[in-house]
Amino acid sequence: MNKTLLPLLFVGALSSAAAAQDSADPLWTDLAESRAFPSFQEQGGRVVEEWYTPRLRGSLSFFGRASFPGNTEVTSDGLWYSDFFDWAGGVSVEGDLLSFLTPHWAVGGYLSLNWDRFYGNRLNFFNGDFVDVDDMDLTTVIVGGKVLQRLSPYVYWEGRLGLGIVHYAKVEWSGVDGGTPFSNEELFKSINRGVFELGGRICVGDRHIQGDFGFGMRFMGGAARGADVTSLVDPDMLITFMLELGLSVRF
Repeated sequence: MNKTLLPLLFVGALSSAAAAQDSADPLWTDLAESRAFPSFQEQGGRVVEEWYTPRLRGSLSFFGRASFPGNTEVTSDGLWYSDFFDWAGGVSVEGDLLSFLTPHWAVGGYLSLNWDRFYGNRLNFFNGDFVDVDDMDLTTVIVGGKVLQRLSPYVYWEGRLGLGIVHYAKVEWSGVDGGTPFSNEELFKSINRGVFELGGRICVGDRHIQGDFGFGMRFMGGAARGADVTSLVDPDMLITFMLELGLSVRF
């Protein structure tokens, strides 16, 4: 987790610098000014934005993401998810509907569809045994609430809180156990679990280009023991830390 502090400090520095740059531009004084682009297309980040009334905005966004597994246990003898899996690459499609209570503050709801692949590791043991763990795919649907504050026309932050369902795909492993090779045995079976998400984004740019920097955590019900392993495999909940990136280009 400590390795993620530097990227977050970097994102914070970018936000502060961009906010200072935009300080010369007056903040909006009228709600109508908060929709300089009534409908526009972008690439990455927010790809569609539509204002239905001067106060009500809907948008559809696309994000790339890296996730890192936490140190919760998979086996009763102390092996963690981070021992079994490396980082994950993932994507999200997120739609939201926000009501602007003032020109600068908005609240509303969001729905996100997510896919992540955690890359399997090789575990080597002192007696010469080893296991190669296959990749683990997660598909997640989350619905929740969101708050947004605009600091200037092209600098804002948002926070979100959501609940949903995560689907764990089956995970197999192969290796050598007690000197006996085995292959393609079921480590985790396919199962659905609950998920809780807490996250935020900082969006910095100008009239033509915008960077979306996201971060957050997900708390998911644990993976389920597969048919080919003993009770030594007893997964706890899976906690992941996420970094997201979106890039918006306005035409």
